[in-house]
Amino acid sequence: MTHSTPPTITPTPAFPRSFHLLWLFFMQPITLYRLLTGYGIDKPDAPIWKLWFAKEARPLKRQYVKHLLKLLFWATPLLSIIFSLLVIDISFLLGYPIDFEIWAGGVAVGVAVGVAVGVAGGVAGGVAAVGVAVGVAVGVAVGVAFGVAGGVAGGVAFGVAGGVAGGVAGGVLYGVAVGVAVGVAFGVAGGVLYGVAFGVAFIPFFFRLPFYPLEILWQLTCYLLHNHLGRPTLHRVPVLYHDLSYLPHFFLTSHIILGAQTDPQLAKRVIAACAIAPGQRRAGQAALGYLQAQELANQLAQQQFASMMELQGFWLTGVEGATSPLLAIREVARYLYSAQQTTFPYHQLQHLDNAKKARQSLENQLLNDTSPLAQHLKTMLFPRLQTLLTTQHQQATECARHLLPNPFRAGNPLTPEEGREVFKGRTDLAKRIEALLTDPQQRNSIALLGPRRCGKTSLLNMLPTLLPDAVCIFFDLQDNPCDSPAGFFKALAQRAQEQARRDRRLDLPPLPDGTPFEAGSEWLKQLDTLAGNRRILICIDEFERLETSFPGDRNDLLKLMGLFRATIQHRRQVRLLVSGAATFDELNNVWSDHFINLREVRVAHLDKSTALDLLSCPIPEFPKDAISIPIAEEIVKRTGGLPYLLQMYGSVLVQYLNDQKRQQADLTDLDPVEYTVLTEANYYFSHAAKDAATAISNEVLQKLAGGDTIELTKQQRLWLTRRCLITADGKLAIPVLGKWIREEWGEVSE
Repeated sequence: MTHSTPPTITPTPAFPRSFHLLWLFFMQPITLYRLLTGYGIDKPDAPIWKLWFAKEARPLKRQYVKHLLKLLFWATPLLSIIFSLLVIDISFLLGYPIDFEIWAGGVAVGVAVGVAVGVAGGVAGGVAAVGVAVGVAVGVAVGVAFGVAGGVAGGVAFGVAGGVAGGVAGGVLYGVAVGVAVGVAFGVAGGVLYGVAFGVAFIPFFFRLPFYPLEILWQLTCYLLHNHLGRPTLHRVPVLYHDLSYLPHFFLTSHIILGAQTDPQLAKRVIAACAIAPGQRRAGQAALGYLQAQELANQLAQQQFASMMELQGFWLTGVEGATSPLLAIREVARYLYSAQQTTFPYHQLQHLDNAKKARQSLENQLLNDTSPLAQHLKTMLFPRLQTLLTTQHQQATECARHLLPNPFRAGNPLTPEEGREVFKGRTDLAKRIEALLTDPQQRNSIALLGPRRCGKTSLLNMLPTLLPDAVCIFFDLQDNPCDSPAGFFKALAQRAQEQARRDRRLDLPPLPDGTPFEAGSEWLKQLDTLAGNRRILICIDEFERLETSFPGDRNDLLKLMGLFRATIQHRRQVRLLVSGAATFDELNNVWSDHFINLREVRVAHLDKSTALDLLSCPIPEFPKDAISIPIAEEIVKRTGGLPYLLQMYGSVLVQYLNDQKRQQADLTDLDPVEYTVLTEANYYFSHAAKDAATAISNEVLQKLAGGDTIELTKQQRLWLTRRCLITADGKLAIPVLGKWIREEWGEVSE
């Protein structure tokens, strides 16, 4: 006998109880809205009949409607009594005794009607993000205003209408206008007086002024208990229970900072509540600014530069959406982190000098910044930062005093901040790219092609300084892996925003909503409009990876290529540049079919003159005879002028001389240096050899590595020539690569 598995029953979540729901409905409508959407009611502000007949999440929505109707029938009398008593109390406090016979016939009825209208309006229309302010609050305010205006005929003016700017003034005008209109329509004697009384009475209840004295008294009490008696009271502050508090609460900022010492999660919740309540936003921002500055100061003291660079912490929420001061601090932290990671005193000094410049730029930026974060950064972070920079600079200077400077950088691509002084021999390529960009008659796409480690990425990194009239967006598919069109466009838009703000102080639009390709197309259109007279160059490095980036439907790749083609054809200011090792004729036809008007810019190894200059005189401070011309010529011969290997030989050689406490190299130093190079550049050698073996066969590659002259097919010669691996006479162009192949793969057998 088989037993069927009973169906899974999903329990319906319980809504707040009646009194709690009433409180949320009147005092915390925004919290209620978020709570309901969390329950699955996607549109809680819809009319009740739409909620009742909705097909999706019907049990939840009908349960919500039942609660609303229940609230309508029993909450109206209760609220009428409460607000009647509030009006009586306020009238007595302000010296306006009320005739209770008139009250019973006028004010109380007006209040009851107003409350009923307000609650019914809020229920019938659902709960919007400001539903109570428009529904219940307006209804109550109108009801009280009608009651006061009709029952006291302007005698009760509350004395609170004057001197409050902005929203209150608008409330007065609204109240007066409605009151006059009602007075005239119903023939009430002295309609203007009636309207003024209505307007003045309307304001306190619309802006919830009757609650304010209680709130400030309660806030002050909580703060004093916490501050003087050490009793945690942050969980009792009024802002947690009232979303629409329009006037500031005293000592709230200090209370949040005090509570953050023992319960940071609660402090973060209070700051989030402050962001909702209009009158408490400044207090929340001030507390958050203090806590962020404090966290940055602590990270600086502990030299947690990586966290500072990524703006990661409890109070710091990352780079995306960060304010300008935080992004400027990130630049300082980036240089400090680089100085921390390098072992070369010369590089440390460079990074620290750049950090000083970035700090000065930040200080200038904050001169006219009156935000709480800026003020706290000036007092809490700047003095510590100045002390740290001075100390580290003195230590690095002392370490570098008796050493050769080592400006060479191998491994990571060069950037304007790191390695610009050793970026040589590519000015002509930059001019070629600039000419293609500025040609008004052509809408070219550009392919920057060259072998691996020849400096393509370094050239792309330098384009913002080489092309000052263009906005250059560098997007490396290797550093931004994506497996869907949505991920690709999201990452591209984020990198574009970061780089444009950093390099050009330009705010690019975020990726709009919509399907991935619709959003991407609209974003590119917005860039084209925003550019004005400047070109926006989107550089996609390692472009060959796009074919494997979307493992699902191949149509995604075709749609992306179609969008690229449309951009080339129809966007006047936005240009595309792709960079890689393979030419389009070696790839799928999808590339050549979509990249129209393609202009190739080829990157080769450095010529001999440039390579010798790089090695013998990388920077003006480098001693003239430290690396002599004969030694530089030997290094160029062994490397074939490949920039990566030139930098590697130079860096290892200078480090070797410093270890030997010497100031000048000789030819005998190249053997131990080359041994280190073969080890440290193993990744490059391995991949270069495997790629070549796949293209031309393992046997042919080993013969080339052994120095043999062999007959190559046209395809083999073309492949090797494009990657700068053979000379004109058919020899291997990088002898040190041949040495690695012989040592790792062995000599080819005859």
